Amino acid sequence: MLAPNPPPPKGRLWHTIRTVAWGLVGVRGHKLREPDAPSLSPLQILITALVFMLIFVITLVTVAINVSHQ
Repeated sequence: MLAPNPPPPKGRLWHTIRTVAWGLVGVRGHKLREPDAPSLSPLQILITALVFMLIFVITLVTVAINVSHQ
């Protein structure tokens, strides 16, 4: 019989968001990445990065539309 999956640790979403945000900026050091790396799945990172990029593109398009109307 398989053991039930343990609940994900609290703050896992925050760690994923923080990791992706620092990765997009490009200033996260190796020492800060090591503790988070084992607990993050590639799928979580991919989805979070896509959401960040979608927000970024929507922001750029909104600014461009507002500037062009003035």
